[in-house]
Amino acid sequence: MKAIIEVSEVVKNYNDRDHVLKGINLSFEAGTFNVLLGQSGSGKSTLLNIMSGLLKPTSGTILINNQNINNFKEKQLASLRRNTISNIYQDYMLLPELTVQENIELGMSKNNLNLDDIANKLGIINLLDKYPDELSGGQKQRTAIARAIIKKPALLFCDEATGALDEENSKQVIEMLHDVVKTYGITVIFATHNLKISLTANRIITVGNGLVVQDKQNESPLLPSEINWGINL
Repeated sequence: MKAIIEVSEVVKNYNDRDHVLKGINLSFEAGTFNVLLGQSGSGKSTLLNIMSGLLKPTSGTILINNQNINNFKEKQLASLRRNTISNIYQDYMLLPELTVQENIELGMSKNNLNLDDIANKLGIINLLDKYPDELSGGQKQRTAIARAIIKKPALLFCDEATGALDEENSKQVIEMLHDVVKTYGITVIFATHNLKISLTANRIITVGNGLVVQDKQNESPLLPSEINWGINL
């Protein structure tokens, strides 16, 4: 299967001593759920930000649909982020003065999915007129997911997207993201330190000290419902 994103010899340094990424080589196939597994400081969030065009590497290349985004001007990067890439974070980043529906609409672009269909699938159809301060943490993250997928991006980058949620809401969010992959063919790249999330992935990439420590296909991914989210692994 053709790679939708290719990372070649990516290095990120902040100064002569702070070498965050030390030559990363990865590629990701379309329509897969991938986990970047690593502890805080491993470099996984930096890698995620570089792949999504939010951060420039010191050296190396990022190809998205065979285009080297390192050479993009700011206008091209803005178009890439508007049409091809979405991000979900631990912080939901909802605008408090906007309703759920209005927050979701902020993510719209050229080829949008039906908002009501997405809201129904994510279980927030009855919350569209609510404001963020009226929502639970799980409902806020579902709204953030809806905003991220409404434009049907090719790539969805998630940085500790369940970090602020309890076990039940974490399970539900992972189930929803797997459904997004299956239904819409979106490629999910999920950075986390949570080993349980990696058990559900098609591919597990362990990052440590700025390097890929292990890269393996998960031949028997578990369903989120099969994992005891209350047990630490």
